[in-house]
Amino acid sequence: MMKLLKAMVALMLALGFTANASAGHATLDEAKAMVKKARAYIRENGMEKALPEISNPKGQFVDGEVYVFVNDKAGVNIAHGGNPRLIGKNLMELRDTDGVYMTKEMFAVARKGGGTVKYRFLNPVSKAIEPKMSYVEMEGDYLVGSGIFVGK
Repeated sequence: MMKLLKAMVALMLALGFTANASAGHATLDEAKAMVKKARAYIRENGMEKALPEISNPKGQFVDGEVYVFVNDKAGVNIAHGGNPRLIGKNLMELRDTDGVYMTKEMFAVARKGGGTVKYRFLNPVSKAIEPKMSYVEMEGDYLVGSGIFVGK
């Protein structure tokens, strides 16, 4: 019986380590694909239908730590798959722990055709502030982005 218990604990630990090892290894290509998918969904379904789907933590625009966010042209967050408490908040003046104006930089990059912005943000999986790189594009007057956490 003790041998079986030890084997089960070893298996659970191995599975736990495997899950943790694969968590957080999302790629920038996955984030970029998520942005393109969200933009297509917005165009096909309109903002009224798209925003709740983008903010749905169990929806198609959330995959672990990779999720989509949308801000209006004033910087107000109108959809967020990783932290619904940000919805309705103006994030234009929000700075990370290094002083980076994340949203301002995202708009500057997105208005030039899209690209990446590096900053520090709360990882919804680890619950820690970690370095993040987001890919952003404009969809009309709206900023659409998704990012990956790039380690500590």
